[in-house]
Amino acid sequence: MDTPTSTRVAWHPPPDGCVKINFDGATFKDINKAGLGIVIRDGSGQVLASLSEQIQLPYSSDLVEAMAAARAIYFATELGFSSYILEGDSELIIKALKNEEDSLAPFGHILAATKTSTDVSCISFSHIRRLGNSIAHNLAKHARHVADLKVWMEDVPPHLYSVLLSDHG
Repeated sequence: MDTPTSTRVAWHPPPDGCVKINFDGATFKDINKAGLGIVIRDGSGQVLASLSEQIQLPYSSDLVEAMAAARAIYFATELGFSSYILEGDSELIIKALKNEEDSLAPFGHILAATKTSTDVSCISFSHIRRLGNSIAHNLAKHARHVADLKVWMEDVPPHLYSVLLSDHG
């Protein structure tokens, strides 16, 4: 009898000269809030910056993911990064970002504004399964405990160190 094997999904480094930005969103319907989680890492997997932000709960989880992607791009711009891979676990959002044409989905205007407002030399979008996006997912969930916005430079919250290490492999 064959037993299913779980394939390990680990973080992979970006090409030389780029950073990798992972993003995710989480919803907290009980408090009518959502969380955005973002981590920026260099080619060796070292954290350059991370963010947890609490926002008002929009009407759909796709909108939360679009807002997380937009916030990740703005965060990178604020920190001066212009060459990066943006990676998230929402296939719908990644497909919309990759598409040359603006999305007609309810979140399309957020992604369109994000794509036109950034001055980047190299950007690409990558879809990853949830298991490979665990640090961004945990940062998004951590936003429940953050008043507005919390940024860590060259770090993540201490209780997420083990997640970061297992994510990096």
